Amino acid sequence: MLLLRRLRMASLLLGLGATAFLLRGFWLGEYKSPLDSEMMLLDGILAGILFSVSAFLWWKPCECKYRLRLCEAITFGAPAAFFIFWHFSELCACDPVLLGKVAFEFPLRTAFPWVILIFTYGIFIPNSLKGVISVVSLMVISPIVGAVITGGQVPQVSEVLYSGGLSEMVILLLIAASTAVYGSHRVDSLRREAFDAKSVGMYTLRKQIGSGGMGEVYLAEHRLLKRPCAIKLIRRDKVDDENVLLRFESEVQATAGLTHPNTIEIYDYGHTEEGTFYYVMEFLPGLNLQEIVERFGPLPQERVVYLLRQVCSALAEAHHKGLIHRDIKPGNIFSAERGGLFDVAKLLDFGLVKYQSNDSVSLELTMEGAVVGSPLYTSPEVVTGDGKPGPCSDIYSLGASAYYLLTGKPVFEGDNALKVMFAHASQTVKPLTEHNPDVLPELEAVILKCLQKKPADRYQNSEELLEALEELPVQCWSQKKAAQWWSEADHLVQHVPEDAEFSSDYLKATTVLPVNA
Repeated sequence: MLLLRRLRMASLLLGLGATAFLLRGFWLGEYKSPLDSEMMLLDGILAGILFSVSAFLWWKPCECKYRLRLCEAITFGAPAAFFIFWHFSELCACDPVLLGKVAFEFPLRTAFPWVILIFTYGIFIPNSLKGVISVVSLMVISPIVGAVITGGQVPQVSEVLYSGGLSEMVILLLIAASTAVYGSHRVDSLRREAFDAKSVGMYTLRKQIGSGGMGEVYLAEHRLLKRPCAIKLIRRDKVDDENVLLRFESEVQATAGLTHPNTIEIYDYGHTEEGTFYYVMEFLPGLNLQEIVERFGPLPQERVVYLLRQVCSALAEAHHKGLIHRDIKPGNIFSAERGGLFDVAKLLDFGLVKYQSNDSVSLELTMEGAVVGSPLYTSPEVVTGDGKPGPCSDIYSLGASAYYLLTGKPVFEGDNALKVMFAHASQTVKPLTEHNPDVLPELEAVILKCLQKKPADRYQNSEELLEALEELPVQCWSQKKAAQWWSEADHLVQHVPEDAEFSSDYLKATTVLPVNA
């Protein structure tokens, strides 16, 4: 882990610095008065604390986020406390004859060690921009507040501060803080650029093609097989989030156990050198159904039925294995070109999967402060909490997705997510023909049955829904029609040129994962 390695170096260097000043005091014979002896003792304690933290991190590697942040607080909090006590004690015990000279040097003598501490934090400790600004701001405010308090106790210091010394301190500390924040951001950017340019295992990263709340997706290529693929990694600001790690592992474990051709295929998984979890999946040329509707409008009903049948088949395998997807929506259904065939449906994103079990143990992982799934496609029982999500919950979400594909509108709309979710639980669904008069009554009846409030009134499994779809009197959506549609849409949806590497034009038009990657 990057934070672990950086903390090791920071604590070691700060410990060596404290030891160097302690040895300097011995060499020059500065420890004569009782106060000097007290400062010598504190300096030794400080060096001991820093070396202890360094030794702990070296000999007992810890990847727990909270323990590492505690070590970070000790590493930088101990020197900060020492600086505050040092400057205040030095003035209070200073010889009145020398007090004027010491007071004159007070602003620079106070700011200098804090500048070193600020630079050390900015260079060594990886953190989000908000985190760096918060910590560095505290390091700027502390010596300024300490100086003002000291000035209230020592008139000579107050005179120096308010005759220009305080502004000198503020300017110096602000320059150090700005440099540290920029340096931290720049070092992190360079690290990301270096990471993006390097390989992950046997895979060469080409370009980032997707990003969401949990993961980042890169277009990659296997170095030996020369096969394009997509690599999903935990977002850099989420690598310490245990909930995200569990959800990530749940997703790869659930998806890897599925073999249906309409479920996205997992090739590989592992950890990067920095400890970031990743997995490799098939690369899908095409668009998800959310994007298709947004760009081209509602889909023909025969095409919707053709895609739904494939998704039902994929769901049937998942449900037979005890897996409930819980996040079915148009953005998680991909229309891809595979093996020369068009409109091959692929079910994506098993990150919110739930394992059905008779006991209380499950991998029911949720985003912080959020209802599981997507509000526009969430089943009533998920909203109200009546009963456990089951296959019928996925059937409801699939029906809501079909409603959107046929009409271009969600089942329920509202000003906020809460209103939409409660509408699913309480309001009557408008007939599809109010939005699209061309929808066959038989197809409308199938979708409205999927959208019944009570799970018992819906299709009880994917096979029942698939059978109902197969009995509909709709025209067949053939490969010829699918190929013609993608050919006509080619000016809006580019594909990888056969004689070129992954082109930037193609990347702009291709999505591997939905927005909640």
